[in-house]
Parts: sequence; C-alpha cells; structure tokens
Amino acid sequence: MEYLQEYVVQYGYLSVFFFLSLGIFGLPVPDELLVAFAGYLTSAGTFQFVFTIIFTLSGVMVGSLFTYLIGRKLGKPLIQRFGKHLFLTPHRMHKIERWFMTYGSWTVTFGYFVPGMRHFICYISGMSGMSIHRYVLFAIPGVIVSTTVCLLLGYFIHLPFF
Repeated sequence: MEYLQEYVVQYGYLSVFFFLSLGIFGLPVPDELLVAFAGYLTSAGTFQFVFTIIFTLSGVMVGSLFTYLIGRKLGKPLIQRFGKHLFLTPHRMHKIERWFMTYGSWTVTFGYFVPGMRHFICYISGMSGMSIHRYVLFAIPGVIVSTTVCLLLGYFIHLPFF
C-alpha cells in the first residue's frame, strides 16, 4: 500500500490512471482505496477535482475495455485450459454464461459496486459475446457512479487511507 501512496504523490494523475487500469485488469491493486486516496489528495489541495475525476474514470474504463477485449479474444480458450485451477468447471461456466445472458447488461452496471466482481464482469462480458457498444453503454454508468462515490468518500472523510 505504501508504494502506491509514494507513486501517486510523486507521479500524480498518471499514476492513478495507470494503477486503476492495472487493477481492473486483475493485478493486486486496491482500486477503491486508491480512488479514495485520490479524493483525499484532492481535498488536501494536491490534486484538482476535475482532473482527478477525469483520470480515475479514464483509468477504470481503459482497464475495463482492455479486460473485455481479452475476454472476447482469449477468454474461452483460457478458461478451458486453466479454468480447473480456478475451480471453473465446464458446468459452472455454463451456469455463469446462462445467468449472464439473462442479466448480463445490468450485471455490468451494478458489478462495479462489488469489489472483486468488476474484474470478472469485464472478462465474462467479452467471453459471452456481448457487443462492445452494449458493454460500454452499461459499463459507463457503473464506472461513473462507483468511482465518484469512492472519490467523494475520500474527499469528505479527510483521512489519508494508507
């Protein structure tokens, strides 16, 4: 956690963008804490609110689109090959796909509010064959609201979080 704080303070908005993109990709980056910390830095006067919003939203969307595309191009072959190591049996994958075909669009929107779920939603959206336009249409509201809420929590609570 401390290394993130150092990078964010030293490199500013670009580090927030970079780490959020990687966090959505699935690397161990605490997205919610990072966004809240950016909100704290905004309240402390280190960051400007408009730029913080732009870079956090952009970072999450770029990471989301990247993982969507990975799911679209490589998802099923990767799951077939390595899914058993993640306890994703063909039966479980079939159930996930069936459920996602029924509720997928709204799952994309509301999945951004559940830590950990947003990472898988991006991949599954791509794997399920959801069009990129539909994915973006339902992802953007979830990204905007969930990211802004975390940012405002950090802004108003005034705690450094790390």
